[in-house]
Amino acid sequence: MFPKLYKVLILFLMPIFVAFAQTGRIAGKVTDKQTGEELVGANIIVVGTSLGAATDVNGDYIINNVSAGLYTVKASYIGYQDVTVSNLRVTSGLTTRLDFQLKSKEISTEEVVIISQRPLIEKTSTNAIRIIDNEHINQLGIRDVNTIVALQPGIVRQNGRTFIRGSRPDETGYTVEGADVKDVLNRDGGSLVTVTPDALQELSVQAGGYTAEFGNANAGIVSSEFRTGTNQYKFSLRAETDNFGNYPGEKFLGTYSYGYSNYVLTASGPIFTDKLKFFLSGENAFQRDNPRYFDANPVAFSDGALFDTTRIFDTGFFGGSTSDYQILKWNAANIPGNLTNRYTMNGTVLFDNNPLLLRLAGAYTWQRNSQQINDIRSIFNVSRIPQTDNSSLLLNLKGTYLLESNSFIEASAAFFDFRSKTYDPIFKDEFLLYSDSLAASQYGWVYSNYTTAPPQYDFYGFPFDRPGGDRLTFYSKDHNNYLSGSVAYTGQMGKHALKVGGNIQRWTVRRWRQTDPSNFITTLRQNPDRARDSLAALIGNVLFQNLDNYGFDVFGSETDEEGLFAPKHPIFASAYFVDRIEVNDLIINAGLRYDFIDMDSWAWTNPQLPIIDRETHLIPDSALTEGETFDFISPRLGFAFPITDQTVFHLQYGKFVQSPSLDVAYRGVYQAARQIQGASLFTNPIAYNPAPIRTTQYEVGFSHQFTDFAAFDITAFYKDIKGQLQYTVVTTAPGALRSKYNVFANQDFATTKGVEISLKIRRTARVSANLNYTYSNSLGTNSLSNSGLGSTEVNGNVPTVLVPLDYNQTHRGAIFVDYRFDKGDGGPILEQLGLNLLFTFNSGHPYTLAQWTGLGQSSAWTGGLTPIGTGDTRGRRPVGPINSSTTPWVYNIDLRIDKTVSIYNMDFNFYIYIQNLLDTKNVINVYDKTGNAFNDGFLDTPDGQQIIAGARYTERFADLYRALNYNNRQAAYNVYGYDLFGTPRQLRVGVLINY
Repeated sequence: MFPKLYKVLILFLMPIFVAFAQTGRIAGKVTDKQTGEELVGANIIVVGTSLGAATDVNGDYIINNVSAGLYTVKASYIGYQDVTVSNLRVTSGLTTRLDFQLKSKEISTEEVVIISQRPLIEKTSTNAIRIIDNEHINQLGIRDVNTIVALQPGIVRQNGRTFIRGSRPDETGYTVEGADVKDVLNRDGGSLVTVTPDALQELSVQAGGYTAEFGNANAGIVSSEFRTGTNQYKFSLRAETDNFGNYPGEKFLGTYSYGYSNYVLTASGPIFTDKLKFFLSGENAFQRDNPRYFDANPVAFSDGALFDTTRIFDTGFFGGSTSDYQILKWNAANIPGNLTNRYTMNGTVLFDNNPLLLRLAGAYTWQRNSQQINDIRSIFNVSRIPQTDNSSLLLNLKGTYLLESNSFIEASAAFFDFRSKTYDPIFKDEFLLYSDSLAASQYGWVYSNYTTAPPQYDFYGFPFDRPGGDRLTFYSKDHNNYLSGSVAYTGQMGKHALKVGGNIQRWTVRRWRQTDPSNFITTLRQNPDRARDSLAALIGNVLFQNLDNYGFDVFGSETDEEGLFAPKHPIFASAYFVDRIEVNDLIINAGLRYDFIDMDSWAWTNPQLPIIDRETHLIPDSALTEGETFDFISPRLGFAFPITDQTVFHLQYGKFVQSPSLDVAYRGVYQAARQIQGASLFTNPIAYNPAPIRTTQYEVGFSHQFTDFAAFDITAFYKDIKGQLQYTVVTTAPGALRSKYNVFANQDFATTKGVEISLKIRRTARVSANLNYTYSNSLGTNSLSNSGLGSTEVNGNVPTVLVPLDYNQTHRGAIFVDYRFDKGDGGPILEQLGLNLLFTFNSGHPYTLAQWTGLGQSSAWTGGLTPIGTGDTRGRRPVGPINSSTTPWVYNIDLRIDKTVSIYNMDFNFYIYIQNLLDTKNVINVYDKTGNAFNDGFLDTPDGQQIIAGARYTERFADLYRALNYNNRQAAYNVYGYDLFGTPRQLRVGVLINY
């Protein structure tokens, strides 16, 4: 224990901590335009800020610590006319070159004003970095940051997860205003903070190759920078909807409404003085249904009975009354019970009091979701569909003190808090009432006994929830937060820009989850004396298997006591040194990074003989040991140098290390006891004492500007990934509770390689365009953490052969074309009218074609689908090699048309945005038994035919199977967890008002 605390204390005391870079710099040379002579002592200022610099003896200047954004920069020198450059864009982490050539006042006395254009190639970047500014974000019209990121080279967005260059989702890092917001507790990865597109100044994506100041993210870094207030007050209001009075279930212009609306308000400006400026954005995003291809009920059964009027009686298979009936009727596109409602605020406050600058950034989100996921089986029980409330708060304060013109110190402190609760919307936090028939009777629900909720209907073999049923009901709550601190020094020493720093982040992680309220209240009623004597003991003895808790006691109250129920406290700390050398046009980024990782995990003292107390189901102190802490040194090296004036070559090498997603290691003690002594197969086991994941990456590329308005970039990469988690089996010693048990262990590896191409065309003759394309080949022993379950359990072999990864899309690209009339161009009708098209495509992804092996233990209505990647795959029998088949190509076109009308000081931008313009029904996943998305093949199998011939099912089972599974993929949602088709056409209209 002491060595761990000692390392953390040393890191706290080291005066070399730094937040992720969130500022750029402006550098250049000032010369006499006629003679070319360097002007010594010329003044360069960033207008509207306190930032500036004077040229040195060589006429060079550097302005450090400039926040990302658009600026006006002015150069002045005694005896020379002033030159002002406007619209200069500064990007975080990069140097913006700006040279001035001044004329003598003897030649001209008028000030020269120049409008800057963003360079087409980044000459100062030593890796492939893609920057999306707020102008491009507005033109795209996309309201989801993850979708914008997925348009960039090297990025795959598949089934709701983001993959960068063949790495798993939890290997991508996210920062907001320099603060680390990566979700370290979720194997699906993602950002903990919601960012409103209207609040973004820029979004940058580094698909690997970043410098030593970035860590705990092996795949890539997605960085969001908020806008900064200016000296003038500015306001904007956005309103957007897809509802033309056609919700629910009515078509309008070939599309449905999904109950979507989005409202955004922004405000910015000075607070009493120009030294204090603010920016604030507030958003409400509401959506009733997830946009999916979803058909209404058929007109009639195969025997001619009409769906809209036919009473369907319960067969009584699940214990319900055979006199109960319902009419199976539902709308197209819209299913009752779906809901997403989100409120988000993003903002910054900047105090510019040179040499001290303070910047406070904040992000708050509250969101409510229903758990319906388009499950039609709950249409008669909408009132009890669980809801989840999430809230998150990020506060990040950064201070910068300018020591002199070429050096500064910066310090930051960040606090993040996340809370989540899933509950029954009727009884909310009173989870003991979830299965209480007395409480339920107030709503007219009839229980079969005191704690048994109404059984499901059985309609020809399809289960539907009765009103008051509790099939989906459980209660859980999470409360996670972190504190982080950082300090850094940056100094320019000749051609060397030195940066030395590090950071520390300490989490507190808590969870309480009760999965069977009915069993809980039944046990209390059957054991009143034991419950009265010690409810905690009763829970540990009888109810332990339904409880998962840490950081909360068994009663659901937060606790900080040490012991088995203590909260988890992972710690991530680092220190690094970076030397950025700029010699003429040659740039070298050399760095070294130290990472300290304490995942606060645990392990069995003897993994072959795990011991639990069979009475209390607790683990004796002697049977467990603390997990290891890890130290790593990672070198990074990058080069950027010109081949010609229009061509820049870059080369990068680096080693990266990160912890795996900690949800695999964090399980309550009762869940560990359940898995150790249970006889069932656990598809989501525990990772005991996991080790970090290690990646080595190489990147080489060049950028070439071949006209004044066009340039392209080509980057090739190779990655070697080791230590990813995978399902495996531990064989126990004689005397153990089980002969074997399942765990996650660091045993997977992968190699990925590919080529990324990006083409940029600056606006010329009203047209601008971007093209992004990626060719990739991603191979690994397994795609996700439990992909190897079937092979391990059936064959006893841990997969060691490299196969194509599930998310490897060999070809993927996006083409964006924007045609736009500027102000004063095209006459009164066409002036400020714009049209853009976004065309995206990919070549599909690998899957494993399998043969039919029977229903096994599956319900007939699921068709015997195998839960690939998420559950028990022991029954799958591949036809050929793993992932040797590929889904079809995917194509999509989005269209956006907008028109701006200026009235006094306000601009009204009216727009129409059509997603999937051609309403292409893209196949994005397939049934593994047939290789297509339209038919899983079950009804044609002998088992299917036998089911149809049964008295319980009849031919109407086949009718419902086609309606629910073939037309609406209900079994696929239930078993796979995702859809088989892309989203349908969506039509949205909106207005953006700027003042």
